[in-house]
Amino acid sequence: MSLPITFTGRGVEVTDSMQQYIQDKLSKLPHIELVTQINVEVGKTVFHKGSEKDFYVRLLLTLPRAVVRMKKEGAEVYSLVDDMTPSLHSKMVHYKENFRKWEGAESWPETAVVEDFKQTDEDPQSSAMYASYTPNVRRKVITEMAPMSVTEAIERMELLDKEFFIFKDVQSGKIAVVVKKGNDYEMVIAD
Repeated sequence: MSLPITFTGRGVEVTDSMQQYIQDKLSKLPHIELVTQINVEVGKTVFHKGSEKDFYVRLLLTLPRAVVRMKKEGAEVYSLVDDMTPSLHSKMVHYKENFRKWEGAESWPETAVVEDFKQTDEDPQSSAMYASYTPNVRRKVITEMAPMSVTEAIERMELLDKEFFIFKDVQSGKIAVVVKKGNDYEMVIAD
């Protein structure tokens, strides 16, 4: 089976054997036939030897109406790919289990928000601590955001391997954020 893979090297040559190894690993994933595009980036995180995180492998698997993203850093590229495989396996199985929902043939179940609490303004002492700090901010403008349920937002966040996800809540119509807190999730919505 030939996979639609694009390889990119950042400070590292992605050799034929490396490409073949990655392709062999990915071709064994369940439901890999659903993937429309795979982007693999192999890069160097430092330009000297001796660090435990000399290299990184970043994968982006494009699926119908969803994306699976993962990045690992370590000392050796082949072992990074091996370390990613179990997590990719579970993400692909989970995606397929919810395939009818991703297609829109079934609706996502509603996730109940267990607890509401009001957050007040910060303590003036803590904001004074950052008075001299000037962060670099990159702006990203989202022009269109399809409304989705909290459950779908959590599913997308997990597939993207992120700790938070911004979305438009289908119930309230407001912009909301789900944040992963250990094994639980917190939903933040502006009042």
